[in-house]
Amino acid sequence: MIKIYRTSLGNLSTSVVVEGVPQRIHFYAHDGVNGLFSTDDEALQRALEQSRGYGKRFTLLEGSKAQPEPETYTLVPGIRSWQAARDYLRKEPYGLTDEEVSTPTLIEQAAERFHLVFTQLKKGKRR
Repeated sequence: MIKIYRTSLGNLSTSVVVEGVPQRIHFYAHDGVNGLFSTDDEALQRALEQSRGYGKRFTLLEGSKAQPEPETYTLVPGIRSWQAARDYLRKEPYGLTDEEVSTPTLIEQAAERFHLVFTQLKKGKRR
């Protein structure tokens, strides 16, 4: 898991001891104030969180998954008009109302929300 650490001291350079070995850490501040450092090294994370500067000079901003889940889309062939796309989205399992798919823009937004791609829909001909 990647953890992101933050300091409000700008570009900060500090040392921590990781498994008996001193290691230099650099926080980079793009705005001159808020410096960031991120790592997925669990030993380094433990060392940072046990160091005397933790909570005073820098804090944990957030933790996230090392590799985000890729978004998967379902390809829907055979839909060639906005009306056909509207009818498709009004059926189960989507069950959208007429108002929710009343315009091509709303149809596109609904398709994006459900991770659908209408592969044969001509997007240049909107009504």
